[in-house]
Amino acid sequence: MFDERFAGIFDAVSRRRRWVAVIVAVATVAAAVDLASISLDNDIGLMLPEDDEIRRSLQFLREAHFSDRAIISLEVEPSDGSVQDLVRAVAQLEGQLGPPFVTDVVAGVAPSEMVEETLSLLRFVPQLLDEEALLEIADEMTPERVEASLRRNFRQLLGPASSFMMPLVRSDPLGISFGILRSLQELSSSLGYEVEIEGGHFISRDRAHAMLIAQTPIPVTDAAGARALIGYLREQVRKLPDGVSTDIVAGHFHTMSNEAVIKRDIWLALSITAAAFLLLFALLFRDVKAVLLFLMPVMSVLLSIRLSQLVLGRLSYFIVGMGGVVAGIAVDYGIHVYMAVQAADGRVDGAKLVAKPVVIGAMTTLGVFAAFFFSSVRGYHELAFFSIVSIGLCLGGSLLLLPQLLAGAGGMRLGGAAERGVLRRVGERHPMVVVVWGLAMLGGMVSASRVSFESDIREFDGSEPQVFEAEERFHRIWGGEEQPAVFVVPGESLEEALRRNWLVYRDAIAVIDEGSLSSLATIWPPKEERAANAARWRDFWRQGRESELRRLLLERGAAYGFSAEAFSPFFENLYVLPAADDDLEGVGVFAALRERFVQEGQSGCRVLSFFADEDRLVSALSAISKTHPGTFIVSRNALARALSRSVASEIVYLAAIAALLIPLLACLLLRDFRLTVLALVPVVTGVTAVLGMIPVLGMSLTAPSVISAMVVVGLCIDYGIFVVYDCHHDLRAGTHTAVTLSAVTTLIGTAALLLARHPVLFSIGVTMVTGVLGGYLSSMLVVPSLYRRFFGGGVEAS
Repeated sequence: MFDERFAGIFDAVSRRRRWVAVIVAVATVAAAVDLASISLDNDIGLMLPEDDEIRRSLQFLREAHFSDRAIISLEVEPSDGSVQDLVRAVAQLEGQLGPPFVTDVVAGVAPSEMVEETLSLLRFVPQLLDEEALLEIADEMTPERVEASLRRNFRQLLGPASSFMMPLVRSDPLGISFGILRSLQELSSSLGYEVEIEGGHFISRDRAHAMLIAQTPIPVTDAAGARALIGYLREQVRKLPDGVSTDIVAGHFHTMSNEAVIKRDIWLALSITAAAFLLLFALLFRDVKAVLLFLMPVMSVLLSIRLSQLVLGRLSYFIVGMGGVVAGIAVDYGIHVYMAVQAADGRVDGAKLVAKPVVIGAMTTLGVFAAFFFSSVRGYHELAFFSIVSIGLCLGGSLLLLPQLLAGAGGMRLGGAAERGVLRRVGERHPMVVVVWGLAMLGGMVSASRVSFESDIREFDGSEPQVFEAEERFHRIWGGEEQPAVFVVPGESLEEALRRNWLVYRDAIAVIDEGSLSSLATIWPPKEERAANAARWRDFWRQGRESELRRLLLERGAAYGFSAEAFSPFFENLYVLPAADDDLEGVGVFAALRERFVQEGQSGCRVLSFFADEDRLVSALSAISKTHPGTFIVSRNALARALSRSVASEIVYLAAIAALLIPLLACLLLRDFRLTVLALVPVVTGVTAVLGMIPVLGMSLTAPSVISAMVVVGLCIDYGIFVVYDCHHDLRAGTHTAVTLSAVTTLIGTAALLLARHPVLFSIGVTMVTGVLGGYLSSMLVVPSLYRRFFGGGVEAS
């Protein structure tokens, strides 16, 4: 029935072949021209499972402002200049940087600003001290301790910074604010950088480096913007004096470098592939019309991109990048048709001989991609749709249009024993082939038991060595290499977020060390707490403690030269307190802290707290987060584990569906259980080869390599079906040569990726080469041998 229906369709297309060819050509050219206008999505979230923890963490990291900045480390050699020269270079660079690439520059804190902002903070101290802190102040109001405070103040005023210390000493004779200032300093250093302030600038401890932080509106994921930004920064640092060198550290370097590495790898692979294909044409095909074999899948991919964009609304870079892989699968159908036409001495009817096995192979391959529709990952749905449309178009074009264009084609002519293939004859004649295959499979399975799954996104970073070298130098000088985890507390307003953050902090320090969590709650309680603290402050001093402190300062201060009016600023402002309604906007010292600890957007406000990304702390604080709805933890280590669990379970799920779907489709189409088992031999061999080789090479299984393995399954099932069908029906249509050419063309394209520097492309290359080679060899050697033992005899001609 299939043969009759296909023959009718084939003959109808044959009668109208010119019109069909013109329509396909026009549609392809239009799709190619329109390709430049298609918008591609670079959101990695499309390729990740629908997991709340993963989605929320990735969204937070995308929206956070941590990445959209560049840090410049300037160095001066001792022989070339002094710290003053370095400071001047920083000041020069700070003056040069500006819009549109840089919106703000932080090079340090001026001493005058520090004093002014500290004095501004002192006005709020009464609101920030709780009842326990007031009891500690009461303990300090003894003659001995007051004298100790005065002695400390006297020594500070004798130092080189006396002009700056004078207003601080007069406003806080007992050092009441010291605890708050220590908390403020800890918060300011929560980035983890080891810095000292000299001349108002960030200076390293070796006094040979200065640091400058440039805020940029360019998102770290914007490759074109990253190139422009880095070019601008490099242009500016070239203007610095001789003897001053720089290292620029920014996430934009990774975006730019990865793009450069991928482009270099792709062009290298394309060059090698093109040269290999030219050689293949020159030595083997010797037929200009054979070019049509490779144009057919290219045309199908171009049309599929346009159709997918119309149906799906958007496509990701990853999906379009899979176009080359899909084309590698689809070209196999054209090769089988080409060989069948050749075997029929150039008659187009030769295509009818291989139509059924080609369709069966394509249907089982489509089943592999159809399994992706069962996934919860939107990107996999796009991949499935794009691949099915591409393969379907190429299947129709190869069976119906390509034979018409190949009519009368010259070139290779194979027949008799040569057409049967050397490897097949070896498999049929040597029973030990199956034994060797069995031992190899056993070894592959043993090795596969050691395979691990790598889900850390950082492992996919293929940036050039100089990017990592600059970061290593930076971290060696400034620290900050370990990225902290984040406790995120949302609120509809800043005050609500601060209130919730305060409650979270109180619960957190009950289960972890107080210094383990860097939180705004340590210095800025919510409005209600600030009002209560202010009321307690007034009551505290009105209970006779004001007059007592005046007396002690007067008695003990004379010995150190302090006059009766020395500390009048403290007493004048003792009860003059800011309103508790004042928020962070009214405190200058909080400007930098707000940028780091507060995140605002259309959906509200989020207050961030930071802690070491250690399992112990992540576990303890995650338990706290569960008791405060809406809060969540962002941990890169935990995210990597969540990705590993989620992606691994997704892949196992899809693999299970494919493992059921592929044999079922093969059995339904071949209508024989034994033939189905034989057709699956290359699939099992290819997958085992991939899983066995990865640990041997010291690699781990990754999401891209798993997707590639699914493609390997699609290729290998084709090999198995073609060879089994040929053995069973004695087609005499050059099947073994076609399978060999299919494998060779695929290996040419994928083997070039073994020279890639980018880890993702390299892992794809290893997966494809190993799987395709294993599947091909088993289809040529093992399938004919097993067929002979299952069905008896051997086919002497094909």
